[in-house]
Amino acid sequence: MTREMGDLFEAIVSGEDERAELAVLALSAVGGDEAVTALVRRLPEADSDGRWWIARALATLPTPQAAATLIELLNDPESDVRACAALALGELHALGGAEAAGALIAHLADESAHVAEVCTVALRRIGAAAVPGLLRALQAGIPVERIRAAKALVPIESHEAIPALIHALDDENAIVTHYAEDALERMGVGLVLLQP
Repeated sequence: MTREMGDLFEAIVSGEDERAELAVLALSAVGGDEAVTALVRRLPEADSDGRWWIARALATLPTPQAAATLIELLNDPESDVRACAALALGELHALGGAEAAGALIAHLADESAHVAEVCTVALRRIGAAAVPGLLRALQAGIPVERIRAAKALVPIESHEAIPALIHALDDENAIVTHYAEDALERMGVGLVLLQP
């Protein structure tokens, strides 16, 4: 690793936001597995701010190791780090696929409503790979998981989801029903169902 690269990694965990952002941008231009490995090595000693910036940097480095590390960061004790990791997984939606979707779905009922909402947005970005897990959450989750799963399914427009969404029209939670109706209408199914 060159001295310049070492300086970039130090800037990312420096606690100085402007310096860290410039370093992230420079590192993303370089990219590669070596950069990801070096960032991962810094995680154990990083404070919560440093872990947030590492997650932010990993979002710009589309490698399987970056996606795997971001999945691990979804379990960070700090909600801001979890939210950043979730957002990053949405950015790297082509990587991680079903594994990333499963990890995000596990946080639809996160103790932080912000983290749960960011997970919902990330699942929308992942798209079709998230549908099987979202359907399980829609059918068997607690109310907040069913709500967020239905909400995530709206823009995905998966025909695979139609039977579960039709079933969700009878959900005891009105918000689940609302999002199920939205999803079905977007696919042209709701219009037929709602006709007398």
